[in-house]
Amino acid sequence: MSKKVDIKSYVDYFHDGSLIDIENINHDIVITLESAEIEPNEINDHTILSKSNTLYGKLQLKQVKAVKLDNEMYEKPLIKLYDDGEILDLEISPEKVFLLVEWANYPPKLRTSDVSTIEIEAKDIYWENMPSADGYKFS
Repeated sequence: MSKKVDIKSYVDYFHDGSLIDIENINHDIVITLESAEIEPNEINDHTILSKSNTLYGKLQLKQVKAVKLDNEMYEKPLIKLYDDGEILDLEISPEKVFLLVEWANYPPKLRTSDVSTIEIEAKDIYWENMPSADGYKFS
C-alpha cells in the first residue's frame, strides 16, 4: 500500500539515489525514484522506508506544463534512455521539479555515461511513497 509523504523535507536523501523509471500518461509524468540508504534513526517516521531502508516511490507530476532537458524545451515524451540514472540533485517546489542525473549504460550495451538536467513544471506535484517495496537496491 502506498501513502503520500511530504517529500520536500527528504530531498537531500536522494543524492546518490536512483532514477528507476519514467512514465508518460496523457499530460502527466510519473518518475520512480529511490533514495540512498537511510539510517532509520535519522528520520522521525522510519515506517516510510522500504525494506532496503530507502525512500522508494513515485514522484507524480500532474498536468505537466513544460519540460526542459539540459535547459532546452523538450517536446517529446520524457523517457529513460540509459540503464541507470544516479541522482546528483533533486529539488522540488510547489510547481517545479529539478533533477540532475548522471546516466550510465552497461555491457552488453556500449559503456557510456552522461549528465543531464531535467526541469518539469506541473500543476500538481506529489510523492506517492511505497514503503512495502523491496527497493531497487535490495535485490
